[in-house]
Amino acid sequence: MLLGLVVALGPACGHRGEPARARPRLRLWHTFNPTETEALNAFLAARGGKGAVETTLLPFQRGQTILGEVLAGGGDCPDLVRMDATWIPELARANLLSPAPADVASARLWLPEASALASDGGVQYGLPQRLDGLALIYRQATVKNAGVEWPPPTMGALLAAARRMTGGGNHGLGVRVDGYWFAAFLRAWGGELLDPATGTLGIDQPIARTSLERFSDFFGPAGIAGPPPPSGDEAQDEFRRFRAGALAVVVDGPWAVTELGGGSTDGLGVATFPPAPNGTPAAPRGAQMFVVPRCARDPAQAWALALELTAPEVQADWARRFGLVPATRGGLANAGPFVQSFYRALQVTRPLPWSPVSAEMFDDLNPAIAAVVAGDATAAEALAGVARAWTRLLERHGVHAPESPADAGVTP
Repeated sequence: MLLGLVVALGPACGHRGEPARARPRLRLWHTFNPTETEALNAFLAARGGKGAVETTLLPFQRGQTILGEVLAGGGDCPDLVRMDATWIPELARANLLSPAPADVASARLWLPEASALASDGGVQYGLPQRLDGLALIYRQATVKNAGVEWPPPTMGALLAAARRMTGGGNHGLGVRVDGYWFAAFLRAWGGELLDPATGTLGIDQPIARTSLERFSDFFGPAGIAGPPPPSGDEAQDEFRRFRAGALAVVVDGPWAVTELGGGSTDGLGVATFPPAPNGTPAAPRGAQMFVVPRCARDPAQAWALALELTAPEVQADWARRFGLVPATRGGLANAGPFVQSFYRALQVTRPLPWSPVSAEMFDDLNPAIAAVVAGDATAAEALAGVARAWTRLLERHGVHAPESPADAGVTP
C-alpha cells in the first residue's frame, strides 16, 4: 500500500503522446485554531510538487453535524479530515469513514493513549495528530510565592490553594463555563456523566446537582474564578487575565498553551488535575485525528498527506512551537521538557464515554451549566432537563436507560 501511496503522489501523466492532466486539488477539512492554521498553511505551501491542497475550516461546535451530513450525502466530499476523536464512533458506525490501511496504520510508533482513541470496534480509522486533555497550567513563581500545597493531590487541596491565591481583584482558578470542564469537577467529586453502554445516567443524581452548585459558586462574588465573561469571549478573557497575572492557575489543555504564555512557556508549569476520591482519573482525555471519508476522491493521496502531517519531526516541531502534545513516541521524545511534563499530567486523565452520544451530549449540558451560573435556573431544574434530553439521545441510538442507581456522596 505504501508503494501505492508513492505512485499516487507521482506526476500526473496522460497516454503516450498526450499532455499531462492536472491533478485535482486534495480537499482537507480541519478544526485547527488560527495559530495552527497558519502553521498548516505554511507546511502545505512548502511541500513543493507534491500536489495542491484546498483547505476548509470546520467550526468545532457544529463540525460533527456538518461533516456527518456532507459525508452521508457524498457530494463535495473532503479527502482528508482532521477532527476530534469523539466524532469517530458515530461516523464509523454510520459507515462514513475508511479504515486505515494496515501499513498506514502501523507506519508510526503511536503513543498508546492516542492509539486507543483512533479505533472503533477493533478497527483503526484515524491517524492521531495530537493528544489532548485537561490539566492545571500555572505560573511557577505565583504558586511558589503563595506557599500552597502543590501539586494538589485532591480536589480539596486544589480549592484550598485557589482560595488562598484569590484576593485583591485576582483569582486563584481559571475555569470555563462549559460541560467539558464541568465533567472534570463532577468526576473529581465522585460523580459521572453517563454510561452509554447501559443507558445509566449520572447527571440526574444528587451528586451531580451538588457538584453543579459548587461549580457555579466558583463564579460568584466570593468565588475563586471571578465573574464569567460574555458568551464567546471565554477563551480570550482567560488568556488576557492569565497573562496579566490576574489568574494564578487555569484548567485547560495543550491547545491553550501558546495564548496563555504569550508565545513562550518560560515560567509555566503543568500539574495533574486531581483524581476522584477513589483515585480514578477525573479530567477528560482526548485526541485529534486525521481520517479519510469513504466518499473521498483520492484516498491514497489523503492517507499519504496524513502520514506527512503526523511525521514525528512535524509533531515535535509543533510541540516546541505551540505546546501541543505529540501522538507519536518519536515526536514526544523531541518535544521539549514543558510538553513532556504536560504528557505526564495527561497520564492521570481518562476518555469520555466511547459512544456516538459523547460528542452530542454537550449540546444540552453546556447551556444548562450556563443557565445555572447566570442564575437563570437551579441546578436541579437544569440537570433535570439534561437528563430528559440525554434519555432521548440514548434512545435515538438504541439504548434505553434503566432505573437510576442510588447516589454516592460528595467529597470536598
